[in-house]
Amino acid sequence: MKHTIRPEGDLLRVHMWGRKEDVPPSSVCKAALEEARKHGLKRILVELTQERALSRLSQYLLVEKLQQLGCTHEHRIALVHHTPGLYKESDMIDLVAENRGLNVRSFQDAPSALQWLYSSVH
Repeated sequence: MKHTIRPEGDLLRVHMWGRKEDVPPSSVCKAALEEARKHGLKRILVELTQERALSRLSQYLLVEKLQQLGCTHEHRIALVHHTPGLYKESDMIDLVAENRGLNVRSFQDAPSALQWLYSSVH
């Protein structure tokens, strides 16, 4: 899997592509949260182009790991699924995040994700 992470104004923009296995990208999540902390950013836009969705178990484990890596209710993380069909297959992330009090949501397009990221002030 390949990725880029860069601050862009008052948000952190992450691009991930090429994941072929059903393994949560915990190392990328860790790097993104560290970069966000370094720049004092709470909004994170993650754009994904993957061949397949994570399994429901891997989605659950991904959100669980976010908490361990320091993600809090103050963060807002928008996941944009650019691969057709993967948005619908990634619904476990939203459910587990909501149950944990985390602001992590999946979107079909970047404009909707950006609108949500800026819809409330921390």
